[in-house]
Order: sequence, then structure tokens, then C-alpha cells
Amino acid sequence: MINGNERPLVTSVCYVRLSVTELHASARFMSDVFGLQRVAEQDGEIAFRSDDRYRTVSLASNSSDDASIGIEVWDDEALDIIGRRLGDLGFVVKNADPDECRRRYVHSALLAEDASKNRIDLVVRPSRSGKRYFPTRDAGIVQFHSVGLRTTHHVRDLAFWKAVGAEVSDWVGDIAYLRTDGKHHRIALFPSKRNGLLYSAFEVEALDQIMQNSYFMQESQIKIVQGPGRQAASRQIFLHVEGPDGVIFSYVTGMVEYGDRPRLARQFPLAATSLCDWGSESKDVPELRAPL
Repeated sequence: MINGNERPLVTSVCYVRLSVTELHASARFMSDVFGLQRVAEQDGEIAFRSDDRYRTVSLASNSSDDASIGIEVWDDEALDIIGRRLGDLGFVVKNADPDECRRRYVHSALLAEDASKNRIDLVVRPSRSGKRYFPTRDAGIVQFHSVGLRTTHHVRDLAFWKAVGAEVSDWVGDIAYLRTDGKHHRIALFPSKRNGLLYSAFEVEALDQIMQNSYFMQESQIKIVQGPGRQAASRQIFLHVEGPDGVIFSYVTGMVEYGDRPRLARQFPLAATSLCDWGSESKDVPELRAPL
């Protein structure tokens, strides 16, 4: 639960682990173009920071076993509660062994799959870094913020996230914005014909950094998928750019606080103005555009 009277089960989205076809070319994009700090290369993975956490992005060469989303859980007691809930609902869950925890830089973890076969790592005590975050390029990034996931089994996936402790803030058509803390959302579920990570979003300081990064991407001939734009429901300003293997990386700022007072989730129509009320559209990514 995430109201003011009960301890939450989960607290944040803490990392993504991605499988890429060109490891070192993808690593150069993450550091030199997008603006993350490269910190380590170990066991065939290259890790990057975006805030005080030891890593928020890891890249590995073309192995589906190395692709997952990390969700920070409050403590081991909360992890046990989540594990029982997911097991009762029939989801695949297993305890991570010491080597799997070491590779994820966490104290303990449950490795789960939602109904769409997206791999979700539910982790306790992800490692922090005592060193100041210092990227190769100053993109204005202040923290890893949120993720968008493709869902092929919308109702079952929503049940998965509710068991974890997330709650729906708003709907755009059947797109569900899920909150785990005071922000409007940290996870968005996009109905799709395939599974997988749709985007990873990183918060920047202000609108100025959104615009600066937009100009930088245009000058660098990096494909802008959508934006600059603003979501109608969350008021979040965003810029989506295409990264390695078509995965989208986003700069975001200005998301509204949900607040402690509960309210009903609002329903927005699946229309272009609901996805972006500034008028930007995505022509190539079906999950990010309204039907014609």
C-alpha cells in the first residue's frame, strides 16, 4: 500500500538490464550521447549510473537472460509478502541465488515474470555509490525516474502490479499509469502485440534541459521518437529518443505529485491530445500513438 498510514511494499524503479546486439556501440550511446556515467564492466555486462545508485542501466550482449526491470522492495519482510501474493495468483517467482544477487548489485531478490513474460526483479537493498554522479556529457540528468512496459495480457499484468503494491493513478484508453510513491506514476503499461521494455525515463533538472537535449539529438542525428511534449494525465514533459536495438530512452521533468489524499483513477480517451497535449506525435511506435 502507498497511503500515508501504511508502509509501502515497493519504493522505486531502480534499474533496467538490457540485452543488446552491439555491446560496445550501445555503451558509447549510453555515455557519450544520452549522458549516463559508465562505471563498470564485469561478467560481460557494462553498467551505468544516473544518480546516487551504483548502477541504473546494465548492458549485456544479446542474451534474453540478461534483460529485466529492477523494482526496489522495502525490506525482506515485504519481499516475502509479495512472493506469497504472486505465487497465489499463479505467477512465476523464484528466489535469486547469491550469484544472481551479485550480478544485480543487491542484497536479496525475487525473480519474477508478469503474464506478458516481462522479467521483473524485486530487489532489496540495491547498492548505492559513495561517489558523486559525474557523467561524460552534461545532459542534466538527476535520477532514473520510470519505465514503460509493453503488455500482451493487460488484465493479468495489472493484477501482477497490484499484488506488488502499485496502484492505478490514471488511464489513457487502456494504458495504465501506476504509482508506487508520491509521484503520478513510475510504471506505465502499454497494450501491445509484443512484450518487453518500451522506454526507460530519466528525470532532468527542468524544461531547459529537455530543449537542450532535443537540440543535441538533432545535431547528432539521433532519432527523436516523440517530443518535446507533455502528457495530459501526469503533466510530465518528455523527450523520447531511439537507443540501442530500438529501445527508447527518455528525458522527463515536471511530473505532478499524486498527493496523500486518495482519488479515483481518471479515464482519458485514447487520443493524440491525451498522449501529448503539446501536439507532438510518434509515427513509428504504435504504443505511443493514438489510432487513426
